[in-house]
Amino acid sequence: MANELFIVTGVRIQEMIEEGGSLVSRPYHGIDEHYEVLVEDKSFRLVNSLLVGKYGSLVISAKNLKTALKVFESVKLLFAFCDYIYDEDMALYRLEKDLRNGDNLKIYDLYHNRNSYKRDYLENGVIIGNSRFKKLEELLKLIIRDSQLRTALACFYQAQEAYYTHLVGSYITMHSRLDLHYYETDEYKYLNMINFEKLCSSLTSAYRGIEAIMDYNFRERIFENEHYKKVINDRIQGVKWNTRYLKAFDKVRYGDLNKKSYARVSTMIKKLLIARNRAGHGKVFADQKKNNPITMELTHESKRFLEFLIIKYIDSQIKINQL
Repeated sequence: MANELFIVTGVRIQEMIEEGGSLVSRPYHGIDEHYEVLVEDKSFRLVNSLLVGKYGSLVISAKNLKTALKVFESVKLLFAFCDYIYDEDMALYRLEKDLRNGDNLKIYDLYHNRNSYKRDYLENGVIIGNSRFKKLEELLKLIIRDSQLRTALACFYQAQEAYYTHLVGSYITMHSRLDLHYYETDEYKYLNMINFEKLCSSLTSAYRGIEAIMDYNFRERIFENEHYKKVINDRIQGVKWNTRYLKAFDKVRYGDLNKKSYARVSTMIKKLLIARNRAGHGKVFADQKKNNPITMELTHESKRFLEFLIIKYIDSQIKINQL
């Protein structure tokens, strides 16, 4: 049985050509059609097809809707994590006709509500070079086949959606940390107070992602035991109980911005477990208000720590250069 075709809206593809020893991106000019397989696996294909306008459309060829949805979600999570693209308007629709009928393209949504889609809708969205898909091909395949990684990435996505912070290295150095450091005390308290539920929601999502990537549900607050040590040591190559994690946000309010601060991986998991219990269940332990309150800093750090674990896990599974 032939594969079904699905189109991803909110994504436009442009070609990457070599000029002067470097890759240059540009829309497709002077051609009426273009068909290019970007990524191919046993159960699906990602296709770049010029259907309308000057940019290619992203089409998924899959054996069924379930597979197409998994590929779509993986693509969305891939670019959220690697390129910080958070677009809730991205959608998946089944193609009614083949790829050569762009002028009269009719698609219908997953509830089979037939409609003639407007051409301009397919010409909106983020622009991505075709070579970017090829560079991230192995990572995309890993995300599709690894449900725990996919869950961790989905939690990272939701943590950012609930309360966004700049996690790009340059922004952390030049923007986010400085903002936290230089807020007036009253302003900082005010922002923590009015955003408290968002902070709780974001931190809870991040912690769920940590448990997913570690493939374990931590429950006990007492971490000094051999079982937890084995769980952490055996999960991700290169991440051990005593692995030092370079903190990006924790205690920047009252510390030296130029001083590097580290914590053990086990310490970070315990710290975020205690915070999650308060954020998700309203549990406040005697030592938490003073030593581990839920703040902008801790919420930022929870996402940064999850990102750290995800990258370490990916690096243990496939060879990556720079995402």
